[in-house]
Amino acid sequence: MRKTIDILGVTVDAITVPEALERISALAEDGQSHAIVTPNPEFVVQAQTDAEFRALINSADLSLPDGIGILWAAKYLSLPLAKYPLFTYLQAYMNWMGTGLRIIWQPDYVSSVIPERITGADMVWEISKLAAQRGWSIFLVGAAEGVAKAAAQNLQWLYPNLIISGVSAGPPYESEELAMQQIKTNQPKFVFLAFPAKEQLRWIKTYKEQADGIIFIGVGGALDFIAGGVALNAPRNHQQPAKRSPAWLQNHGLEWIWRLFTQPWRWARILTAVFGFSLRVVRYKIKKTLK
Repeated sequence: MRKTIDILGVTVDAITVPEALERISALAEDGQSHAIVTPNPEFVVQAQTDAEFRALINSADLSLPDGIGILWAAKYLSLPLAKYPLFTYLQAYMNWMGTGLRIIWQPDYVSSVIPERITGADMVWEISKLAAQRGWSIFLVGAAEGVAKAAAQNLQWLYPNLIISGVSAGPPYESEELAMQQIKTNQPKFVFLAFPAKEQLRWIKTYKEQADGIIFIGVGGALDFIAGGVALNAPRNHQQPAKRSPAWLQNHGLEWIWRLFTQPWRWARILTAVFGFSLRVVRYKIKKTLK
């Protein structure tokens, strides 16, 4: 039975990687078209002012927690608060600081509600491995020009039995109509959509019902990491290949620092995802407690 957690109106599955792969296998075998999304704190912030975006996330068949901030929010929202205004505010902000610090020195603390962070980048590898074992094909769409092709080559190198039915850079490099026609013609089992969040969901909304038995998965910048390509929206003076942060930074909730130093042009998005998001969660918790 599907177990989900509500994060400020956004539905997220409380699931582990093995459980997610089991669920994905079931979706792949039922002959229907499906959508998998990977909400992170930026998704949640955007969903607060975009009802359609929020509805599209919540209508997905699987919503994977992409970001330690999502695990933190689920844990923070589960903590009780005193119902006396002064104590409510004091406890809420003390919990905010305390739980935030515990991500660094006790990462397992925040995984008691949502058990595991499941990133789009990790799931591209995991689903490709699963597809290679089951004889299912994949199609890669998006990222900067040439990135999807390079990512496909790297996946094929690691999983020689993987069937890659096609790649497309998609807009603005190739027409959306042509990319979708290739998908319909080749009938892959999985389509990885390497677009910004809103664009991923627009593709899913537009084409899911037109593609029989295909699973659309939004993966954001995952193909950049796999291919070592330049991020799609990177300015001209920041054309270095995208690299994931060291595992120890990821495991201790400090990946945002790596992003801030390696992709400084994203500073506003990073601060929104870390501080803007967490403060929204605190204010939501206070309002709900005092209601």
